[in-house]
Amino acid sequence: MSEENTERLEGSTPFEIRVLRELASLNRRFDGVETHFSGLESRLTSLEVKVDSRLQETRPIWEAVLSQLDKIETRLDKMDAKLDVFARDLVDTRADVEMLKKRPPAA
Repeated sequence: MSEENTERLEGSTPFEIRVLRELASLNRRFDGVETHFSGLESRLTSLEVKVDSRLQETRPIWEAVLSQLDKIETRLDKMDAKLDVFARDLVDTRADVEMLKKRPPAA
């Protein structure tokens, strides 16, 4: 193949210049996307700070609630143990009553 220079069409832009222009256009678009993401990152950071702040405000309330729940659970466990004893006594009493009903009457 011979290395002949091809003649450009009149008024046409060289390929290299078109590629460089397209790259510059893409670069501007990527800069816009990067700016947009930076803004989103800033907003997300701000939101995280607010959430952490609100958690700090409500943490003492939740700790008090958990403490109260622990106390209630302890009281319920004690009541449950007492109810178990009561239920056993009730069953024993009913059994005694049934045995007395089956006895012949005293003469």
